[in-house]
Amino acid sequence: MSNTTYRDPALPGSAYEALSPSAGAHRRISWGALFGGVVLVIAVQLLLSLLGAGIGLGTVDATAGTTPNASSLGMGAGVWWIITSIVALGFGGYVSAWLSGSALRLDGVLHGLITWGIATLLTVWLLTSAVGGIISGGASALGGLASAAGNGVKAAAQPVADAAGVSPDMLQQQAQAYLQPANPDPATMSPQDAQKQIATNLVTYAKGGPDAAAAKTRIVAIMAAQQKIPVDQAQKQFDDAQAKLQQAKTQAVQDAKAAADASAAAASKTSFGAFATFLIGAIAAAIGGGLAVGRRVVTTGRVVR
Repeated sequence: MSNTTYRDPALPGSAYEALSPSAGAHRRISWGALFGGVVLVIAVQLLLSLLGAGIGLGTVDATAGTTPNASSLGMGAGVWWIITSIVALGFGGYVSAWLSGSALRLDGVLHGLITWGIATLLTVWLLTSAVGGIISGGASALGGLASAAGNGVKAAAQPVADAAGVSPDMLQQQAQAYLQPANPDPATMSPQDAQKQIATNLVTYAKGGPDAAAAKTRIVAIMAAQQKIPVDQAQKQFDDAQAKLQQAKTQAVQDAKAAADASAAAASKTSFGAFATFLIGAIAAAIGGGLAVGRRVVTTGRVVR
């Protein structure tokens, strides 16, 4: 087996004894080392997250009134998450590259990056599966309760429907409809009947079309008769109410647009923040892998090509 001299580009002026490629003493990737690095990444991340939670909760003092507000706690949690991710991924990448036995800096960097990738995918999968399981489990439970309740109501109502075909309330409403004149005098209508007439005509007025003007006239007449005011005054009340309703609709549309814009902006900031966090984590893992190989080269003075 012949040996050659290898110069590490990252260490100018250094030369180390290298084994030839035919030696077959080195594998470019070690899955056992990657597994160990990923385990350490998750363990260190969990350990530091618990430490951060303990520190954050320790600042809460409702009695003294010195409790930080939600924005401060959220910002602190985000910064702590980034710091702990960098530490955990850097440590995991270092351990993964060291356990791989590689003396090539590129192999160490790649082991660190693969460790970062596996740890990131595993963390995202665990979070999404846990949240999804909770949500789906709750939805299934609610769906089962609703289905059971619906079946119970249906079973209880079935004998009545089979015996009578209609409910007593339906019969009473139909009898009232038979006795109700087609176009009752607004002055002789009860307040309940007046409200029903106004509600019916408001639907017709809102739809527009050729019947809208007649519906408006009918509403104004009922308002004037019920309140015992002139028709022009009732007309003004109706127009003012419609103007306020239209203003409320316009404001609701503007508020909905503002909320949508704010949600989109928040989602955009969150996406950029997650991208930056993942990128910094990848860099930390790569640096950790490179440092492990650099230390091995300095320690042994031998590299494997």
